[in-house]
Amino acid sequence: MTKTPTTDYSHIDIHDVLKQRRQVAVIWSLEDVQGVRPDLNDDQAWEVLEECRDKHDCEYGFTWILIEVIADDLFPRPEDGKTSKKGVRP
Repeated sequence: MTKTPTTDYSHIDIHDVLKQRRQVAVIWSLEDVQGVRPDLNDDQAWEVLEECRDKHDCEYGFTWILIEVIADDLFPRPEDGKTSKKGVRP
């Protein structure tokens, strides 16, 4: 069996790369998703991030509300009588 070579990108500073290209990026993480929906595991939070990336609108952006709406769509909250904190940043 042939082993696929891997490249170590741990030394790359993405913000330096973007600066050279005169670009910027805002980075969202699993922790951001789990701050809105602490009930989601890492795999579920990653799925939410990917869906947000694919669905965000440049007019309104990638926001806490988008994360919450996508998370609730993909992983409906259990009926527990608690009210949502829509739009509130963790």
